[in-house]
Order: sequence, then structure tokens, then C-alpha cells
Amino acid sequence: MRVAIIGGGWLGLPLAKKLSQSGHQVVATKRSEKGVQSLLDVEVSAVQFNLGDSLDSPHLTDVFNAQLLIINIPPGRKSLQPDVFLQDMLNLINTAKQRGIEKLIFISTTSVYGESSRTVFEYTKVAPQTVSAKLHVTLEQHIRDLFKQHSVILRLAGLVSKDRHPARSLSAKKNIENGQKVVNLVHREDVISAIEKIITNDKFGHTYHLSSSEHPSRQQYYTDAATALELPTPEFVPSTSKDKGKVINCEFTLRELELNLQYPSPYDMIY
Repeated sequence: MRVAIIGGGWLGLPLAKKLSQSGHQVVATKRSEKGVQSLLDVEVSAVQFNLGDSLDSPHLTDVFNAQLLIINIPPGRKSLQPDVFLQDMLNLINTAKQRGIEKLIFISTTSVYGESSRTVFEYTKVAPQTVSAKLHVTLEQHIRDLFKQHSVILRLAGLVSKDRHPARSLSAKKNIENGQKVVNLVHREDVISAIEKIITNDKFGHTYHLSSSEHPSRQQYYTDAATALELPTPEFVPSTSKDKGKVINCEFTLRELELNLQYPSPYDMIY
């Protein structure tokens, strides 16, 4: 299959490499020349593209000649202009449809469910609270309306890899609140495997989400993780709250995709 990935970075690059190795014809985008070179270095075709650039540029021909488009562009946190981001994303999605893209996978986030204490399933009503979550909900619906049964919304919990673990950013921090709430994490390798399953088994027309199957408390997990990684342990504010936050249940996704998680527990993700 001809696959184009908009956003060939931390997730997109290894995904592009894996799909290419599996026999797909892959092209991915990066914002900088250095980023383009990082894709070329792993033998993946690449073009330079930044969200908001002209979509009529000839060098995007290979992108819009793809059969499947994977959009993996999260809103930037520091310089986010919500209205501009939303319009640029809508233009990209609309152009993809107009140029003949047949299928679309949109990488979204489980933050669309909000932070209420409950177990959420793929069909649970969304309750976005942050600007980013609200943008994702709007884009999800637009994609469903436009691509219908040829689209997939893939909502991801907190992402982890060997070189990216949240325990490192929490190390040595003090007065951290909500230590009683559970963690919802997913490993990058499991995300890549899920996308491969979607493509190979033609599992379009659904909303999926991914998270590990186990959900220890933040205080317990990040303390244990810091110890295992030989980092200064974080300090949490004592809490008597019974609010455990949301728990991502992805049994439907795992069953539908016939996917066995390589990292079913957050403890499996500690290197």
C-alpha cells in the first residue's frame, strides 16, 4: 500500500521505517531539512513540510498520491494558536480527500475523555477539558464525517519508549499532587503494532484507544520507576482522596485488532 505519514518524528519515524520494511511504499514529512535527513537515513522517502505550508506545492505530490494518510501532528503546547492550528488541520484533511486519499488514520489522545474518575471505553462520551483535547474532538468528528468508514481515530494514552519515560521529567520534583490517581501509559512499539494491524487487516471504520492493561497509582509507579532508573525519587503531597481518575479500558481495541500488548504493564516499560 502507498502510505503517507504527516509527522515523521518520535512516533512517525519508527512507524515509517517499520511499514517500509513490511513492504509498504512509504513517504513521511518533517518540518526541517535535518528531520528529512533523519528519515532518509533509515531509507524512508521524505519531504519537508510544516503545517500551514501551501498544500499545492509540487513536492507534496507523493504525499497526496498515497492510498492511506496517517496524520500525526499534535498541537504545540508553547506556541499554540488554536484557531490557526484548527484551520490548517482542516485544510490538510479536506485537501487529502479532494486529492483522492482513500483512507485516513488520525492519531488522537485519550485526553478527550477528560479527567473524571471513571472507566472509559472506546464508545464512552468524550468530555474534553483542555484546549488541545477540544481541538482533537473537533478534528475527529470532521474526519469521521468526511472519510466515514474509511477512517480510524486512534486515541493514545501517555506515550513511552526506551528514550522517553515520564519518570525522568518527574524525578526529584516536590509537592506533586494527585498521587492517588492511576497512570495510563502505552509503549510506542505497541502503537506501531496496532497501526500495522489496522492496515494489514483492514480494520477501518472504528475509534480505537490504547493503554497498558495495568493502572498503578502515580505515586507508587513513579516512585518505583525512579528507583529502578536510579533517579532521585519524586515527592507527592499526601492525599486521602479516593479519586483515582480515569482508567482506559482497551479490551475492545485489543480484541478487534487481535493485538497482544508487548508491554501490558507500565512496569514492563521501565528500562
